[in-house]
Amino acid sequence: MTSYLYKDGVFVETNENLPILVADSLLVSEGKVRSLDKHIIRFIKQTSLKAPDLLPQLPEFLFKFLELVPRTGNQFPRLEIQTDLSLKIQIRPAPEITQTVTLWTYPEPDPRVDLTVKGPELELGAKLRQQAQEQGADEAILLNREGFISEGSLSSLVWWEEETLVAPGNEIPWLESITRTDVFEIAEQLGIKTKFANRTPEDLINREVWLLSSLQGIRTVTSWVGLSDQFKPGEHKELFDKELEKLVSPLP
Repeated sequence: MTSYLYKDGVFVETNENLPILVADSLLVSEGKVRSLDKHIIRFIKQTSLKAPDLLPQLPEFLFKFLELVPRTGNQFPRLEIQTDLSLKIQIRPAPEITQTVTLWTYPEPDPRVDLTVKGPELELGAKLRQQAQEQGADEAILLNREGFISEGSLSSLVWWEEETLVAPGNEIPWLESITRTDVFEIAEQLGIKTKFANRTPEDLINREVWLLSSLQGIRTVTSWVGLSDQFKPGEHKELFDKELEKLVSPLP
């Protein structure tokens, strides 16, 4: 991994790590990326909320970032705005891509406090995921105070009820997700019913459940620590994977 600060129109290698105000990560595989436009729009929107004075710098910053990303291998670069309002990028090799996932329920109500943008809660999300891994899972699922599912510590959770694609509603806080947006847009284009609902982890047993992220795309849930290993296989996944692939294009 290599980190760069953006100063006076130039990227300078750095070891500095300050708390993050805004962040956005995307998978670049052999120089191709899915829904780049949505990532750029989200980063600009989030900057306007947290650091509007930086908006004039973003066009050049983003173009130079795209030039710097390697066109070979699997990369998982991250855009950042730090708390001192410095612009930063990390060029990181992508972690392993998997098709299935095991979940664990975080035993307390969602501890995050700032879900207006992606970034401030990244460190906490990583700690929650680490706790899940210590329990033999891949991801922690967060619940609100009423016990309803919000999302994963660093991902989104959706599921199927018969032939309807379901996600938590907006009354339960969750971070804007590019992959969740893509998946619901695909469902609409295919004429598949969608809805939003409050559900507990127990409500999802014997259903087809997906964990979504820009890195992993769609992963099928196969087990849930302390809950069940009875989940339907990803019978809808192949269709949606093919449609997601249509959103992949070369970096400019």
